[in-house]
Amino acid sequence: MQTQRNELSQDHGKLEYHIPARYDETRPAFIFTTTTYDININDHPLGSQLPKAGQDQSFLSPSSDLFTSIVCHPDSPRELADWIYTDRPQLHIHASLFQDATLLTINYLHTFSDAISRTNFFEAWIAVLRGHEEEVPAFVPYDHDPLYTLGKEAPRQSYRNLGRLLSGLSLVIFGLRYMFEILWFPKLEEHPIRLPGRCVDQMRKTVLQELAITARRGTKRPFVSEGDVVVAWWVRTMIKALKPTKDWTIMVMNVFNVWNLFPEWFPHGAAGLIGNLFFYSYTLLVANKVLQDTDLKYVASTNRKALMEHRTKQQVEAMTVIQRENFMKVAPVVGDSRLLFMAATNQHKAQYFETDWSAAASAPGVPLSGRPHALGRPSYVNDIEYCRGYPTRNIVRIIGKDAGGDWHLLCKARAGAWPVIHQVLVDLIETDKQD
Repeated sequence: MQTQRNELSQDHGKLEYHIPARYDETRPAFIFTTTTYDININDHPLGSQLPKAGQDQSFLSPSSDLFTSIVCHPDSPRELADWIYTDRPQLHIHASLFQDATLLTINYLHTFSDAISRTNFFEAWIAVLRGHEEEVPAFVPYDHDPLYTLGKEAPRQSYRNLGRLLSGLSLVIFGLRYMFEILWFPKLEEHPIRLPGRCVDQMRKTVLQELAITARRGTKRPFVSEGDVVVAWWVRTMIKALKPTKDWTIMVMNVFNVWNLFPEWFPHGAAGLIGNLFFYSYTLLVANKVLQDTDLKYVASTNRKALMEHRTKQQVEAMTVIQRENFMKVAPVVGDSRLLFMAATNQHKAQYFETDWSAAASAPGVPLSGRPHALGRPSYVNDIEYCRGYPTRNIVRIIGKDAGGDWHLLCKARAGAWPVIHQVLVDLIETDKQD
């Protein structure tokens, strides 16, 4: 795999990849560092606070960045300037070695990889650890952009939300409202949440039963995924916490990959891809209908419908045309000026909890009988985001489902919303216990 340096183009103000003519000790392809602790992880003041499978959730787990000092090397990059003003590769890998646990961290720019690409990298690495280099797929080189022609000739008129794109005065009003939100509620908090798998299963069962009751005879059996239900629970919880005006539009921006839509450009699927290939799906809801949706049928089914409608060649082409025409070359905003912006990225398909690092494990740290995950499988994923200049509030990252069947979420919202969010979670868990 080629690894480049990043530099900022003086002519265009855009990021450029500079590949060294030769890699050596002074200009490595990647940086790999380790820190060794001669103690068990629970004997470390910070390590003992890392969330664990099945732990009590009557209190909120700390933000992921609290653990920076034990999961990252002191010289690990923290912002764009750390890459573009130094001659460092894009990838920094750090291993924190405790007597009974290993914390493995990869540090990179989001332009380097998306969720699926990150797993592609892990699987290639694991294949080498197992002595099966022949299983490593051919790397798709960075000088080949499979999506280079995407959206250059497609008609924008085919985009399903064309009539609800914000532009002109409506976009200005939305921007002013959003700026007011930032100024009035400047303090954000990010906390991991673990949704018990039993709760998700029961919520999904209820949604499917309700949809089946209202479905027309002879139509296809209704479907919503576990991810749809998790997003629906999070959206309704956030609306209860943020308390927007009841007639406000709620826009939930979801993320999906497109490589499987264009087999002519990706003949081997995602194999060998290291990069960003995600697009957006927009779910439009109404605040009071979300609050009334106690069984989550409305939100989950609307989210599924929007995703299916957006995840087509035609819609991706049309969205790309609109983005290319945009002055800032950014994704459009859909809805109206009275809009509550939310975003959800479901990384469950990346299957982080199913990556098998057993080839690197010398012995079980915690006895296998006392944990749900197998030897070499991750027990927790600690995702730290450093960002500037783009909105990060009202966002949830669905990290995935662990070996015990529980769902891990990482949510960011204004500080004042968290007492309500936490109470909704506690109530859900207590109701499940009573059932």
